[in-house]
Amino acid sequence: MLATVLLAIPQGSGLVGELTRAVDLPTAVERRAAADALAQKKVAELDAWRAACTAFGTFAPMEAGPSRHKVELRVLDETVAVEIFLFVPKGYDVAKPAPLLLWGHGAGGTGAREYLHWEAIADRIGMFVLAITSIERQPGYHFSPRERAANLAALRWARRQANIDENAIFVGGWSQGGHLAWDLALRHPDLFAGALPVVGGPRLEVGARNNLRYLENIAHLPILDLQGSQDDAMLLANLRLAFARLQKFGNRAAVLHEFPDRGHDADLAAVDGNAFFAKRRSPRPTRAVRTAADPTETRAFWVDVTGRHPKATPEATPSVNLNAYEALDEAGKRAYLLDRYAAITARVVVEDKGQGRFVADATHASGFSLLLTPEQLGKDGAVDVRFQGRSTKKKAVSEVAVLLREFVERFDRTFLPVARVVVP
Repeated sequence: MLATVLLAIPQGSGLVGELTRAVDLPTAVERRAAADALAQKKVAELDAWRAACTAFGTFAPMEAGPSRHKVELRVLDETVAVEIFLFVPKGYDVAKPAPLLLWGHGAGGTGAREYLHWEAIADRIGMFVLAITSIERQPGYHFSPRERAANLAALRWARRQANIDENAIFVGGWSQGGHLAWDLALRHPDLFAGALPVVGGPRLEVGARNNLRYLENIAHLPILDLQGSQDDAMLLANLRLAFARLQKFGNRAAVLHEFPDRGHDADLAAVDGNAFFAKRRSPRPTRAVRTAADPTETRAFWVDVTGRHPKATPEATPSVNLNAYEALDEAGKRAYLLDRYAAITARVVVEDKGQGRFVADATHASGFSLLLTPEQLGKDGAVDVRFQGRSTKKKAVSEVAVLLREFVERFDRTFLPVARVVVP
């Protein structure tokens, strides 16, 4: 029987109440306007606002087990009725942030019974399982902005219902859901503690659906991919290329587990749930990487790409030397095409050297910004960014507006930036 989940307890007066009202506005435009209005009121100093952000979230007890919800969510520029299924683990304590697995179902299915894959481990470790029924009428995953936005909106909804650990959110799925897991991780690499795609993979093709071009974004991410070796040849080729490149990027936590005698199938028993779901995201890594082409997908942790080469767009077609291309085998052609996409993809890498010092590298990107916490700033807000052979020195000003704009959008209690530095 599907249980009823109680909604988050409303938070009334005070700074946390003001934050709650702003966070729960339906659109990013409205949330930002509310954040700016709060900053302009000057009702509290920066330290008080940071304390309110840390204390954000008061939640009601929830009945253990699966529940179904039909929720009106903002998906891109429209309001959509989304069917959401949420599994609440036994022993959930509202005072303790809990891990969550966002899981995608296979083609033609729904989110209704997806929790069954994970019920035992979820109850044992106290993990929520979130699944939505695809909002698309046609079965299969379409690698579309709408599908991604619907799942992220559902994740936002779940994080407002329960005390979810923002550093313990995992993404995975079966088949269609495996494609979804790859797509979300590649395009939103700073949201997840790990990815668990099953018989699904990244895309390499000409056009906006190509997400393999963003592979370096997940050079830090633990990935366990389960895949039958007798499955679709193109899917396998993309997966093997992806994991070979991830090894070159230094990702030692990315594992492709193939089942030699299986086709579009895998065995979830191969997952060591205790070990995998114990992984945690670092909210402020010392090295941040962002590859980007879509202007709506430019952020990774505390780095945001602000300027791209005119050819660095989702629809751009890379130039190809046909003679060189035709001389390659199929695996070589895929690797060559991926390399050519690097020439039309913006890339920014920034390392935090401590005490306000940063070293940056960029290709096909003319600028970027840094969202910095007090711990990342030098004395009196000094910031020194080494970029393109020159040292850019600036004095960062800590502002309530920077903190609130970030918080109302992400409500991440573990990453509270106070200054934004634009480079160059």
